[in-house]
Amino acid sequence: MSPQVAERITLAGQAGARSPIATHHLVCYPQLALAIKHYMRDDPVHCTRLVAQTVAHLSELTDPADIAAFHLRPPTTGDPHWNNLIRGVAAHTWATSGRRESLNWTRTAATATSFWTPVESPAWRNWNLVQTPSALRDRGVIYPRSWLETV
Repeated sequence: MSPQVAERITLAGQAGARSPIATHHLVCYPQLALAIKHYMRDDPVHCTRLVAQTVAHLSELTDPADIAAFHLRPPTTGDPHWNNLIRGVAAHTWATSGRRESLNWTRTAATATSFWTPVESPAWRNWNLVQTPSALRDRGVIYPRSWLETV
């Protein structure tokens, strides 16, 4: 069984077979991590589009159980920078979904000694840093809020 299929089964069990996660094949954080692991070396721009797609999919959910299932702990990407990005985005979306408590798995980010961004743009680095949500910036990731949105 592929990791993607195993992850779908876990999510369906957590959210329920009638959840929009299962019926609309929404990309959740576990699937995002698997996709990033596959594409991160060859196509980081594609990975940023996947992050935006994931955040957009979350906006389709209203049931608290679905939102919790969407935020299940993902597998590692194998890269600490991408792992911190996923942790930061999940912490950000969890907080903006009205949750008071934090996700345990998002608190395990390693202390950042420098900033990292998946798509380097030296001319925009400072602007992007200022526009980065604190949940990402605290993990050493430069990822402006606009990159979390789809068109």
